[in-house]
Amino acid sequence: MFDELRAQRDVVTPFPKPGFTYASFDAGHGYQVEYLSPDGRAYLWYPGNRKTVVGKWKILLDEVCYRYGSNTFNPQTRQRGGSWNCEYTGILGYRVTAFQQGDVFNLKSGNLPYVRKRCELPKGLEQVKEVSCK
Repeated sequence: MFDELRAQRDVVTPFPKPGFTYASFDAGHGYQVEYLSPDGRAYLWYPGNRKTVVGKWKILLDEVCYRYGSNTFNPQTRQRGGSWNCEYTGILGYRVTAFQQGDVFNLKSGNLPYVRKRCELPKGLEQVKEVSCK
């Protein structure tokens, strides 16, 4: 998966930019789709979920930080939400495979268009990178 993304490293995405919806990919989660609101809220469409996961986002120097509610659970890290978690902007931007300006899927409403599978990239975003998801 990283080799596929590395081969496409010349692709430039406007990440992170308020008011955009992004699809990112990693082997553990599959595709995650998230709207980054200008008011600092993040609305995540996670594979298998029936509702949007609402959190907060911010930029600290060269990192993007997220905090989701203490009632949330990350199946990859096996950790509950409630604390800020930050990661280098370059790494997160590297994982972006598609984007579009605006809240394309109305994630702010809390409702999702459908329950999405981990390897399903929803239509409506400008795909800029391709990955093999299994």
